[in-house]
Amino acid sequence: MSFCLRAGRCDIQVGFSCFVLLAFVCLFMGPGALWALLAMALHEGGHLLALKSFGAAPRQLRLSAMGLRLMLPAGAGLSGGRGAAVSLAGPGANLASFLFCLLIGRPSGPFAQSSLALGLLHLLPIEPLDGGLALRGLLSLAMPPRRAEAVSRWASGLLVLPLGALGFWLLLGTRYNYSLLALAVYLMLYLVLGEDYSC
Repeated sequence: MSFCLRAGRCDIQVGFSCFVLLAFVCLFMGPGALWALLAMALHEGGHLLALKSFGAAPRQLRLSAMGLRLMLPAGAGLSGGRGAAVSLAGPGANLASFLFCLLIGRPSGPFAQSSLALGLLHLLPIEPLDGGLALRGLLSLAMPPRRAEAVSRWASGLLVLPLGALGFWLLLGTRYNYSLLALAVYLMLYLVLGEDYSC
């Protein structure tokens, strides 16, 4: 289920999971939710800025709980290294904003902490996180695209298992923090179902 909008030549689809994430953030973070949402907006802005720097415009934007998925026109030429750069621009923007907060002496504020967490999370080389998509793009420079996809999927599968174990350990230790375990389960389902977020 999704809501559709149009901005110029670009279709914008807002998935139901996006509203679920918004409600979750507001419910559990309270006043800090605004700063977390700002860090998310900065993250997606990094992707769009990198895309614009390569002279490409998306034909469709899909917003979901996992972030913004950019659908490019055929022949946009953003595979390989350029695709990896676009993927890494999101977490790069978050880490740059955390560094700025560190320099001005506010590294423990809600915006700084949200930016750091989001940036580090999306650097994990697990699809469909940005690090996983960047890994596939870089692998495609050295091998055929289908093999790069297979290697990236296998690497994601191997890495998501310890992530799930860490999430379970965190849940046992805190008895309430299940966020990391929920993320690991979502990533496992993504890998099993095989939906492709690389395009």
